[in-house]
Amino acid sequence: MLLLCAAALWTGCRKELIVIPDNEPPVVNNVPAIKIEHYVNRLFIDLLGREPLDDELAREVAALRAAELSQAARLALVVKLQSDTSWVEGDSSYRRAWSQHFYNLAKVRCLEGASDAEIRQFLNNATPDDSVRLLDVLASRRALELGQIQAHELFARMVYNRVYDQINMNTFNFVNATFDNLLWRYPTHAEFQAGFDMVEHGYTRTLFGEEGSSKDDYVQILTHSYEMFEGMIIWVYEQLLARRPTTEETIRLLPDFYQHRDIRKIQQAVLVTDEYAGF
Repeated sequence: MLLLCAAALWTGCRKELIVIPDNEPPVVNNVPAIKIEHYVNRLFIDLLGREPLDDELAREVAALRAAELSQAARLALVVKLQSDTSWVEGDSSYRRAWSQHFYNLAKVRCLEGASDAEIRQFLNNATPDDSVRLLDVLASRRALELGQIQAHELFARMVYNRVYDQINMNTFNFVNATFDNLLWRYPTHAEFQAGFDMVEHGYTRTLFGEEGSSKDDYVQILTHSYEMFEGMIIWVYEQLLARRPTTEETIRLLPDFYQHRDIRKIQQAVLVTDEYAGF
């Protein structure tokens, strides 16, 4: 009798397995759900300048989990945020939002984050040439979105206008600032002298193997140089990883970047890594 009661008591206390529909496991490949959500959130902020909406977050997290956080799935999301032209509430499209954010970051780097309204103020009493260059700055966001210019050409516009000249008064500061802003280093004595002579005096000088004799020539030589593309790689790494690329990373990325000139590829190379994702 005692054994029967004990058996009955044990049966009554036995835990029952309950299956909750659509309750996915919180860990994928040893990566907790909160880290996946953080990765998606960070991608939206770094590429579009905003956090994802709730439905965007849920959709993209689900897609990454279904693909077990594969490199291909990460890349697909990054490319989508950079390039997708489908209608998106508030952004018009991800492509437009990416271009706007990139444009804003370039203005922070070169123009102390000047707003478009502040740039337009410089149109007052501007010469015809200065007006064209200022309007080129304002048009560069749309031109980047449409693929009419690449990143190095956008940066050329950022450093060749009255706003930049106001920030970096006189040729001495201009040459040093352009090297610092674009190449992430200061010029050697010979580089500085060549740039200074081109800009200040209109003398014919050689810089990075190219001859020039004007401010326009100087900006074109600088922004089309091999070092310009290395500088943009540094810029992307500093933005996304808060560090400079290693020599090996630069060697791996630079040849293709210089040939195809698509800075989105550099972003992609960083954004799919476990280092960036925190996985």
